Amino acid sequence: MPETLGSELRKARIAAGMTLRAVQSSTGISNAYLSQLETAKAENPSPAVLRKLADLYKVRYESFLTTAGYAPDASLPTRDLFLSHSSKDKSVVRELAAAIEAETFNGRALTTWIDEAEIRPRESIPGKVTEGLEKSRFIAVVMTPAYFESTSGWTDAEWHSVLHTDPDNRRSRLLPLLVADCPFVPFLLRHLKAIDLRGERFTEGLSQLLPILRNEPLPRPVMHRGQLITAGGRIDRATLIAERAVPESDPDVVTETLYCNLLPIERLPRYVYSAAIASDLMRPNAQGESLLPSKNRIKQVIRAAQESEGTEPERRFMPAFRLYEDRLMTFHDLEDPEGVLASVIDENTVEVIDMASFIRHEDLRKLVISLLNMAISRHLGRAGLVIDEEKQGRFFFADRDGQARVITWTPRKKKAVRTVAKPVVKDDRVLFWRNLGAYVQIIFLANHFYIQVLPTWVITTDGHTPATGPDIGRKVIKWTGPERNMQVLFHIRFWTSVLRGGKGGPIALRAGDQFLEVATAPAHVQLPFGIASDQRDLMRLLDEEAPVIAAEEEERAEIVLDASLDEELEELDDAEVVEMVPLDEETTDETQ
Repeated sequence: MPETLGSELRKARIAAGMTLRAVQSSTGISNAYLSQLETAKAENPSPAVLRKLADLYKVRYESFLTTAGYAPDASLPTRDLFLSHSSKDKSVVRELAAAIEAETFNGRALTTWIDEAEIRPRESIPGKVTEGLEKSRFIAVVMTPAYFESTSGWTDAEWHSVLHTDPDNRRSRLLPLLVADCPFVPFLLRHLKAIDLRGERFTEGLSQLLPILRNEPLPRPVMHRGQLITAGGRIDRATLIAERAVPESDPDVVTETLYCNLLPIERLPRYVYSAAIASDLMRPNAQGESLLPSKNRIKQVIRAAQESEGTEPERRFMPAFRLYEDRLMTFHDLEDPEGVLASVIDENTVEVIDMASFIRHEDLRKLVISLLNMAISRHLGRAGLVIDEEKQGRFFFADRDGQARVITWTPRKKKAVRTVAKPVVKDDRVLFWRNLGAYVQIIFLANHFYIQVLPTWVITTDGHTPATGPDIGRKVIKWTGPERNMQVLFHIRFWTSVLRGGKGGPIALRAGDQFLEVATAPAHVQLPFGIASDQRDLMRLLDEEAPVIAAEEEERAEIVLDASLDEELEELDDAEVVEMVPLDEETTDETQ
């Protein structure tokens, strides 16, 4: 067995984003045997084993057979898509081929097979067509009336050859592409769902074809809080219209934009780094087996390494990492011998995994989300927010040296101010503090990553220490009320300003030695129906509305507080309270 088979199997598994245990679960092939195959300790796997792995990894079975020595080596490069078509449809096929070959897969351009580009003068036409059919990953049937009415027999022979070895197309190698209206479709092809590329549907159809050629999972609609979110990331208008419609009346035909509290992530870190834990950190159990050290032990080693290297205390930090199975996963460059994690890994076991392939696996995607949330936590911590240890993913503004805290921000173009930390005072006594906060976390929704922002208030005892108790949540709910679209936009734009640090351009968050880029415009839904007399450009009006919303927010809180303070005072014990300087004398103002 050639030595390259093990590495080929390993690369295919990693590209599919799967662990050895996940492969065992899907194929029934033991974890130990798979490991031996990949390390070349086991030889001569059967064709049946290679077939299972090829189907699972979505690679060509013939490639594994060739490497294992069961089939002769291929002399020509493999094509991604064989375009079976009628010569009368050359123009549309050329356009389709150009669109496909302009896209990439696994760091290379996608390829197509077309007779006029593959068969040279004096070469055997049947031989070259046969070779193209055998060496192409997928065979596309370009369905038009001319294709099925061809008298030459070539078109029929091409799609017949595919179904001959796979009558029900269970390996999904045959792709029906509907390019023109077809009054007649052969019986054996009618049960296959075609990709519609007719006329104006060409772009949409191409977006369905490309994920298949890239071995990407099909996007699935997701129900979120009662709404159907489509693969494009928008909420399906049918469910919204049903909820908003007035019985026995028709809505006006106008465009209405609804904003939500999601910030689309435009660019993820490119790589995930993985490595085994350094052998000197492994600890033996009673049976003599090596066990992974605890995460706290790894952190201790990292801190000690930074101290021994003479890193200044203010420059020391704890890098974000996760332990997955028996390996350390991170966005930090583990190939750097002077990297912050170099002291805890085995440098000979480093793997660099492309993010696109990594996140296809659900468990690995959850690991990425965890690392991204760590990046957000560190980013907001550097921005001066308090990381709430009591509530996961909650951050809030602390007081400013014992005084109320007001920041200046830009909703759109004009500057506005907002009080983000304020004491609640009664008879010159501080009862507690009201601190603006939010739950900020990464979510994966409809095949896209977003930063979800859930604004809230945090009650603190002294301006920076969160209060606890059964009444805290009920009190916060009283301060917040039902909010319309403008209030949602107000909150999300405010926290966008916080995340971007008052700077222009996209939100750039450091993730290890890489960056995460987030859009500053919130995700939104556009409805083709609404109320004609109630149309407003909310983004344009936000500059004027922001001071009003902030004032209403304060007023609503004051009304609720005035109604409940008497009750609060009765419950206060003899605990020491703080004397407060009047807010209009020493209120600090900072710019966000």
